Amino acid sequence: MKISPFLARNLACLLMCCSIFVSGQTDVEARAAEASQALVKGHIAWRTKLSSPGASIQAKEIARAESLVKYNLYVSGLPTDQLYTLMTWPVGQSKPSPMMQGVSIGKNGIVMCAGRTPEQCDDSSQKDDPADLVFGPAKGEPYRLALVSGENRAAIVIVPDPITGKDKGCTLNVQRLLPRFELAYVTGSGFPANSDASFDGESYGEKHPVRTKVDSEGNLQFALMPFVSGKQKGTTTVQGVGMRCSPSIKFDWGQ
Repeated sequence: MKISPFLARNLACLLMCCSIFVSGQTDVEARAAEASQALVKGHIAWRTKLSSPGASIQAKEIARAESLVKYNLYVSGLPTDQLYTLMTWPVGQSKPSPMMQGVSIGKNGIVMCAGRTPEQCDDSSQKDDPADLVFGPAKGEPYRLALVSGENRAAIVIVPDPITGKDKGCTLNVQRLLPRFELAYVTGSGFPANSDASFDGESYGEKHPVRTKVDSEGNLQFALMPFVSGKQKGTTTVQGVGMRCSPSIKFDWGQ
């Protein structure tokens, strides 16, 4: 499956310190592959490595209406006597940025605006107001959030409108790591531990076989560049093949 120039331009702005050479590709395509690898690594690290030891965040959905979803965040394992900055790393943005400053941790670990000192964020209508986070997600869009105060950090990835496929106890999910799904991050769970997993990805009749390893907990992950040269939009299907379970997912990409 070839990488379109459109994809290469989008990925170029996300180049990080990561070296890779892909035989048979042009320099532009190789740089696109390099950038995609760095972006995937950053996404995984946000979820698995950013949090301080023992710290975690849970997102509780409190409302869903039409295209909007509202969450409250609950934190454990962080000091409650500090002020925090809520950071976000939106899809399509090259680096994280502050979303809310002067945030406190309240009763039962809820993330809130206390509004009791000038340094604390506040809602003039009430004190100790929970921080309501409202998102209008695209399908498969991840929201990367982190509560940060110096070396104290807790991070989470929320996917309000997931794309999921299930079969015989195995689950497959896909997230968009660029706004038009130019880069897709696929994860799976429930597969036989320490086994080989095989999938076929297809867009416009172009088939892209994927071979990957399942870890000791039955989880797997891989990335796809679904764009097809000469096409502005399309649909990609990923189907498990030759395994005891064959979950499949389908997602639209492009304009």
